[in-house]
Amino acid sequence: MRKKAVGIVLAALCYSIALAGVFYFVGYKAAYDHIEASASTLTPQTFYATITDIRDHTFAVTGMEVNDINFRGKFTCSIVEETKITWRYTDISINDLDVGDHISITFTGEVLESDPAQIRHVDVIQLLDDEV
Repeated sequence: MRKKAVGIVLAALCYSIALAGVFYFVGYKAAYDHIEASASTLTPQTFYATITDIRDHTFAVTGMEVNDINFRGKFTCSIVEETKITWRYTDISINDLDVGDHISITFTGEVLESDPAQIRHVDVIQLLDDEV
């Protein structure tokens, strides 16, 4: 009888350990999937800048003083076909932008910490000046 009780306790212990292991790995997988999903849906950020140079489809800008400290420096950004360029809610072309124009830049993704910093994916550029 005593051997049977010990066997039942050992079986219950093994079952509990196996069940705990399954729940651990299921929880780990769920947490990992959540982290991966949140990393792929990046939040857009916007800052204000003055255009200092235009070369082909690459802009050099300097962040304005109204920005957070992280966006007051010098940046370069490439304009691609998907980048929307607007002025007063009207689409304009890249040729309507000039050195000295004040713009807002909305982007997603990383900013490469170089000198100047490089913005990889610009979503929207909005011209802030009164005239095109």
